[in-house]
Amino acid sequence: MSIAFFDVDGTLLPHPSLERRFFSKLLGHGKIPPTNYLRWATQMVRLSATNLATAPQWNKMYLRGMPASVLAQPELRQDRWMPEFFPPAIQRVWWHALRGEEIVLVTGTLAPLAHIVKAALERELLWRGVETRIAVIATRLVTRNECWTGSVDGAPVFGEAKAVAAKNLAALRGIPLLQCFAYGDHALDRAMLAAVGNPFAVNPSPNLRRIALQNGWQVLRWSRCPLRTADARHALKWKGEAAR
Repeated sequence: MSIAFFDVDGTLLPHPSLERRFFSKLLGHGKIPPTNYLRWATQMVRLSATNLATAPQWNKMYLRGMPASVLAQPELRQDRWMPEFFPPAIQRVWWHALRGEEIVLVTGTLAPLAHIVKAALERELLWRGVETRIAVIATRLVTRNECWTGSVDGAPVFGEAKAVAAKNLAALRGIPLLQCFAYGDHALDRAMLAAVGNPFAVNPSPNLRRIALQNGWQVLRWSRCPLRTADARHALKWKGEAAR
């Protein structure tokens, strides 16, 4: 028994990130109250005084007062803004599912967006004849009266927090981390990759590629479908990487 931990943005799905795509859709449809821009800027200044690099992970004030049900609105349907998975990513998730391994999304993206990815992945696996439940560890939002407050519930899931989440879940399941797999594309995924026995740098950033080569981690190149066809979306052939 093992666990396969997957980052989302840049690993399962191409950049830009899901949150950026979501923000663009909200902006384009006039869903963000004008006062939220000022709130966001004020919060960014305050957080940047402590740590500029992590400020965007904590600052979700652009969502303040927005109903948590906004993602159910027709103009924000996922098929209108969510990109297609890298076909080799689907293949790798499918491979882990066939082996009976638990699949976990560990991502700094917002939990509501991560659950959309989870549902889409489960449908892809079901299309391939495998029914499985995928777990999600993502950045949660504080909700009050069924609306988002713009605050993060707890801490955002990035950097060391991803490694801690992986270690805690493996301990809860009684599974040695040396038996586990992890996939990430950015240097912020480094801690999670280093925590497991089978780390994979997927389409790595220059920093992560350097770290991967120094540590002997496998580097995978996953490309997008060139065609938006059913065969392309549900490609069943491996894209040049060897499955273990």
